[in-house]
Amino acid sequence: MELAEFLITLFSSAGASSVLAGVIVFLSRNWLSERLRHSIKYEYDLKLAHLNNELKAESEKNVILLRNSIEREAEKVRLANTSIGLTQKLSIERKLSAIETLWEGVLAARRNIPVVMGFIDILTEDEYSSMKSHRDFKAMVGELSTEKVARMYEDNIGSRERVRPYVGEYTWALVSTYQSIILRTALLIQMGQKDSEKLKWHLDSGIRQLLNSALSEADVSEFDRTKFGKVNWIQRKFEFKILAAMQVVISGEQFGDEALRQAMKMEEKVRQLSNA
Repeated sequence: MELAEFLITLFSSAGASSVLAGVIVFLSRNWLSERLRHSIKYEYDLKLAHLNNELKAESEKNVILLRNSIEREAEKVRLANTSIGLTQKLSIERKLSAIETLWEGVLAARRNIPVVMGFIDILTEDEYSSMKSHRDFKAMVGELSTEKVARMYEDNIGSRERVRPYVGEYTWALVSTYQSIILRTALLIQMGQKDSEKLKWHLDSGIRQLLNSALSEADVSEFDRTKFGKVNWIQRKFEFKILAAMQVVISGEQFGDEALRQAMKMEEKVRQLSNA
């Protein structure tokens, strides 16, 4: 019995030791695993915090660079807009000054139009040929001096050619054609002292070419139907067209291709008659 009890005790102690050893191994493994997990988490957190700090610093740096870039571009735009604004303002001022100068030329032609041209406006077409028999005809024609004609185109500042770039070719051509018609009419009437046919100024080939270059067929037909007051009709028609063209320039709009082609036609006729 003593031997049996001893063996039982021995086996019991060995089993307990195995169980205890197993428990110790299990606990050790869990402790080491937990310790390793915490160590890895700690390292990971450190690296993550470091990475976040780097990303934040990089982000802040990029924000600063972007803001500086935007500010530089905004300054460029502001300077460009200021430059454009000043350029546009100067351009508008020059256009307005040019328009005023050109219109003054139109008014000068109106103020200094020869008295004899006012006289023929109270006559009918049929009475043109007989106007030189009027007792005051020679006196009125004699009043048409070179100085008088020059005052129709006077410009106290200088040649009006200087404003041409700012008023548009169509506007310029209208004024040139109008002035040429008035001057040619005055010269034809002056020549009518010796040649009665010249007094039929409205049938003159040069006058007709100028009218056809600047006016529509309907306008020319209206001119032909006007039996008296033809000079005044020309004045009103051209002044209206000139003012309309000036309004286009002032508004900043552009003349179409058709207007530019007509301007070339008018300028060509004025040049041809000036050289004739």
